[in-house]
Order: sequence, then structure tokens, then C-alpha cells
Amino acid sequence: MSTVEHVTLSELQNLLQSLQLPPETRLTVKFEDAQAVEKALKRQKAIEAMKKLKGSGNGNLVNALLVEREKEALL
Repeated sequence: MSTVEHVTLSELQNLLQSLQLPPETRLTVKFEDAQAVEKALKRQKAIEAMKKLKGSGNGNLVNALLVEREKEALL
């Protein structure tokens, strides 16, 4: 197993683009700022839940929540 440590996101993107990896390749990523990752994962789960609710009759509420989440993601 190969290990690459302390790389930026752009460096990782360049590395992944240059490699010819099979689709079943698995990666392990560790983040220095665990709180930021947890916040991003919670936000993503909330967005996915809202998308599932979109057709349930609460369309206006869900649309408003999705817009707010997108604004938060840009900050």
C-alpha cells in the first residue's frame, strides 16, 4: 500500500488525474480539521434528505432550504 501525506487538494487532484486507476480502487483520506469535515458531511446529508423530500408536497420549503444550503456552501 502506498502512502502520500501532507498534500493539498490541488496536488491530490493532479495526482489522481495522472494515474490510471481501476474504478474499484479505494482511497483513505485523513483530514487535519475533523470539525470542518464533520460539518461538510452533515450539510451534504441534509441536502440529500431535502432532495428526497422535494416531491413530497413541501416543495416551497424544500426549495428554500436547498437555496440556503447552497449559500452556506459558498461561504
